[in-house]
Amino acid sequence: MSLSTALHAARSGLHLTSRAAQVVADNIANSQTPGYGVRSVSQASQVLGGAGQGVALMGVSRHADPALQAEFRDSRARQESQTKLAGFWNSLVARLGEPGEAGSLDARVSQLESALSLAVTTPDSVASLQQVAYAADGLVVGITGIDSALQQARDHADAAIAEDVDSLNRSLAQIARLNDDIQRHTLAGRDTNTLLDQRQLLIDQAAAILPLKEVARRDGRVMLLGADGTVLLDRQPARIDFTRTPQPSAEERVEAGSLGRIEVDGRALGADHVLLASGRLGAALHLRDIAAPRLQDQLDGFANDLVARFAQPDADPTLPAGEMGLFVENHGSHAAPGAPGAAGRLALNPLVSPDQPDSLARLRDGLHAAFPGPAGDNAQLARLADALDTTTPSPLTSAGAAASVHGHAATLMAGVWTRVTASEDDLAHAAARHAALDQAIKAGGVDTDSELQHLMTLEKAYAANARVMATVDAMLRQLMEI
Repeated sequence: MSLSTALHAARSGLHLTSRAAQVVADNIANSQTPGYGVRSVSQASQVLGGAGQGVALMGVSRHADPALQAEFRDSRARQESQTKLAGFWNSLVARLGEPGEAGSLDARVSQLESALSLAVTTPDSVASLQQVAYAADGLVVGITGIDSALQQARDHADAAIAEDVDSLNRSLAQIARLNDDIQRHTLAGRDTNTLLDQRQLLIDQAAAILPLKEVARRDGRVMLLGADGTVLLDRQPARIDFTRTPQPSAEERVEAGSLGRIEVDGRALGADHVLLASGRLGAALHLRDIAAPRLQDQLDGFANDLVARFAQPDADPTLPAGEMGLFVENHGSHAAPGAPGAAGRLALNPLVSPDQPDSLARLRDGLHAAFPGPAGDNAQLARLADALDTTTPSPLTSAGAAASVHGHAATLMAGVWTRVTASEDDLAHAAARHAALDQAIKAGGVDTDSELQHLMTLEKAYAANARVMATVDAMLRQLMEI
């Protein structure tokens, strides 16, 4: 080997170790950076004319596990979905209350039962009649409060859909631009690793909204597909549209065309579409169009049953034909009879008010009694108590058993609590899977201990190459002095 060849080989070694040290420093500095892929230097022996000419830097490689990354994104989408669903059911429990808890739906029914039982024994007591009116009004407050929570949840879901659709469109547009940049850099032979980090982070964020499958292209670009194979991004991003409906009422349903639909390039998607099987977007749409309306129908059935059982002649013989009894649908509403939202329109009959003692005698005499009856007559109060305890077909489901108001309330609460338990179990499973995959992703990330050990090796290699150069320099000086 000539001295010049040795000098060139040492110089190439110094260049390689310098670049490798820079890569190690970048790895350590970005050990906590989301989306960062571990880098390593690729090298090969440099040969010219059959003789070794040192080492060549082939490039800086970015390491990632596509299969693990896909599993991680799927787990995050499912966790986001279950988190939203569990939050919805827990928010309703706050309104329904726990069985037997003060202020819960079944406790309000029990208060009305107790108040009527006391009034039957003391029909001449204004205080007892007032307790009946307060308990009946409290039951109305409880039912309308649950209805209000449902409408609020649907409004929040609708707003979340609009926000996620905007975010998804922005992310897809940014990924498309990065695709173009990566393609140009790849063709020009420039480093694309930083752009790949940015693209991975954007895809991860988009996948939390809508499950995505990434397909790599040879030129560095990626194609993004939905769970059903819908192309969300290739050369151009798909256009996802949604029209916000502020504060949707119980009567507004997507099947009636009164609520906005999610559209992908003009194709409308329902809440049960496979593309929306998980992720925040699918969960919000499920809440707005399926979960909340189903519970709304059950709550409306409960309210309608409450109105109907007290509107029977057996409950109050003084009622004219077609008139409602102790509970009514708010006459101030323009909704058609039987329209969704009956629970929100429920009210105490205005002929009876707990704040107007003069009206309370109607509970004892009948709401439409022509003249006051004996103060000690408890027959009408007994009829009201019987009406509350009468078994009627389930207003919640067609397969439900006949029961009293208390039984229907308990069934309604049990159904919600069952969903709460199931959603929390699903969330725990999704969170555990996501945490395990997150640890796997981190395990494949930057290992600072390994990087520091590598840095020490590079330090020795740099020193060795520098020593070679110093030796060659000394030899050349000696030759020059001869």
